[in-house]
Amino acid sequence: MKMKRVVRTVALTALFIVAFSSMAFAATTLKIANYFPADHPANVVLNDIFKANVESKSNGSLKVQIFPNNQLGAEQEFVEGVQLGTIEMALTGNLWENTVDLFKLLQLPYMFNSYEHADAVFNGPIGEEIYKSLEPLGVKILGAFPRGFRVISNNKKPINSFEDCKGIKMRVWQGEVIIKLMQGFGFSTVVMPMSEVFTALQQGVVHGQDNPLMTSYYSGWYDVQKYVAMTNHIFGFQYFVINQKVWDKLTAEEQTIVYDATMASIAEIDKRTREEDELVLQKTIDKGLEVTYPDLKPFIESTEPIIADYIKSCPEAAPFVEQIREIGKKFEK
Repeated sequence: MKMKRVVRTVALTALFIVAFSSMAFAATTLKIANYFPADHPANVVLNDIFKANVESKSNGSLKVQIFPNNQLGAEQEFVEGVQLGTIEMALTGNLWENTVDLFKLLQLPYMFNSYEHADAVFNGPIGEEIYKSLEPLGVKILGAFPRGFRVISNNKKPINSFEDCKGIKMRVWQGEVIIKLMQGFGFSTVVMPMSEVFTALQQGVVHGQDNPLMTSYYSGWYDVQKYVAMTNHIFGFQYFVINQKVWDKLTAEEQTIVYDATMASIAEIDKRTREEDELVLQKTIDKGLEVTYPDLKPFIESTEPIIADYIKSCPEAAPFVEQIREIGKKFEK
């Protein structure tokens, strides 16, 4: 009888040890959502650098699952998912401006003159200060990478001048700055998420859209567009964001691993984006699209009231605007 109890005790102890070990060493899974196609450089780098580095350097304590091409919903859904913690991480655009006014600053038109200028802001002290405004939402920004200057494509007519914008229906995302900007250019605007853009362009629901060349090319939108105007009106950046509670639950070592993998990914995406800018422009021309270079002066002048109104409604942004412009002088060509 005693022997049976001993055997049972040993068995239970063994089961407890196994169960405890499984609990102690259970991997934390980081789901990363984004809207880029799977073959976009951002997703290639997420797989080859971020996922590879995080999983190998954490010795399996961290697992990474990447969900490209709106697999976890449109941007609004995964922005909300990161806030709620149902999605651990995401690559997001600037939808944060709909909740935090200060984020509109980073979408103001014609604020940046080069990749170097933009990087000095988004990944410098100004960016760090602005990113703190997401803390009340339970979101942490680990860093940002460039998407390039936004340009305009459409099916209706080539844009050779400011006046050519009239009569074109332009897809915009749900952001106050971009809507005012496109309407100021003379477009009529239709709000829709990126997941609907291809079909809307193909079916004529809208005539055009604005995005960096690489985003539009890899999304296949240039397969259903005829004209591209190099307006360079906004410099697009993308944020690596993580739910704050998820971040806080990571060990100090794991936080370092995730942060270092993010920085390595940002550096590689930045490199590839700069290298591919001219290549993608040529590929766009090779597809048969007509590329135009309208005089930007009237475009820039039309944005002055937008910037003035924004500063009036968000006075705390005023010193940042001045700082960004001052930094830009270092990169003028």
